[in-house]
Amino acid sequence: MNFWEILFLFFSFQAALLAFLFFLKKKGDTLANVLLGIYLLLFAYNIFFNVLYWSKKLYTREYISLMYTNITPWILYGPVLFLYVKRVVTQKRLKLLDGLHILPFILYLINYSPFFLAKVNEKITLLQTEEWSDRLYYYSPHFVKLFITIMLFYFVLILSTIRNKLVSANQKKWLNWLTLSYFGYVLSFSSYFVLQFYGYIEIGYDYFIGYAMIFFIGIVSYFGFLQPEIFNGLPVEKIIPFVKYKKTGLTKNHSKELKFRLENFMHNEKPFLNNELRLDDLASKLNLSRHHMSQVINEHFDRSFFDFINKYRIDEAKKMLSENDEFTITDVLYSSGFNNRVSFYKAFKKFNGITPTEFKALQEKAS
Repeated sequence: MNFWEILFLFFSFQAALLAFLFFLKKKGDTLANVLLGIYLLLFAYNIFFNVLYWSKKLYTREYISLMYTNITPWILYGPVLFLYVKRVVTQKRLKLLDGLHILPFILYLINYSPFFLAKVNEKITLLQTEEWSDRLYYYSPHFVKLFITIMLFYFVLILSTIRNKLVSANQKKWLNWLTLSYFGYVLSFSSYFVLQFYGYIEIGYDYFIGYAMIFFIGIVSYFGFLQPEIFNGLPVEKIIPFVKYKKTGLTKNHSKELKFRLENFMHNEKPFLNNELRLDDLASKLNLSRHHMSQVINEHFDRSFFDFINKYRIDEAKKMLSENDEFTITDVLYSSGFNNRVSFYKAFKKFNGITPTEFKALQEKAS
């Protein structure tokens, strides 16, 4: 095993460790964390399998049973990432119809079940039989084209899901990063098989697919492990240490002055009651640039724009629930600036640890 193979194994282990951390993560969306963990685990196994293949260990009795299992991540990358993105942008439960996305995986298991269920000695014999390999279509160009088509289909589907849903700018940045890294893998995967098919490279020289996976794992490791705040809504500019507000022309004293102006404006004018309020709107009200407005919010309040606004909305909602028993939850959520129940409940619990219904019950009990 050479240096590069050891390096690949290190990243495989890192991806697996990060995946299990997401499985155990209690903060945030549990289902989304699990899906992202599965996605990382697929990359971890894909790299591990490649190392076995490169080092010729795959053909030994100890690892022969893993033959053809590298197809698992090829088939599941797209569906798992799509379900993750869908969950993040819609916050809806997975439906029974979502199970159709794993249908190709089930067909793959059925196709390869004679090999997977065979004993080790039988597997060695089967691999030496040309008819067996031909029947599985493992090296068939049409077989590879099918995988590439599936991967590209999910790339387009994921992009359309992100663009057609209303998500915060920071959330969209993360999802776009994740999707583009997936596309980078698909591109390297496709390039390898095209070059191999036309004889430009030999079948064993697929290291650059591994490099693409390493790059992806490095990106997710940074955002998900070293800087987990990215999953809690903080802007990328606040997370990445080398991306700062440089040359904005906003001095420290001026920034503090703008902070007080913003607080007074929020308290007196209550712009957050407008459920269509955007960062540009708030910046315009204070005669600031969008960038300066974002800088003031991030530096002085340590929140994303949406969390900053929603905190005021939740405080207003709590005030309404405390002062008037006749207000219903529906009355309060629309009057405080929210435009749907899901966002209201999610924000309320985030800032208070309990739901609006529980808060209202406590207020009624106290009175």
